[in-house]
Amino acid sequence: MNKRFAASLVILLLSAVACQPIFAIGWREILLVVVIAAFLLGPPLYRFFRRLENYRRQKDK
Repeated sequence: MNKRFAASLVILLLSAVACQPIFAIGWREILLVVVIAAFLLGPPLYRFFRRLENYRRQKDK
């Protein structure tokens, strides 16, 4: 690993550890973000995987 890259990585990590978080995120907020992401991304991903499965079935025939 490049010494300059390693040094910059160490400096970045130390500065991130030294800072206190500005926003306090609790379990409810994390759960809310996960639910919203599942609600928004779930149906398109389900359709994509269903179409992919149908494509693979047709390809095998």
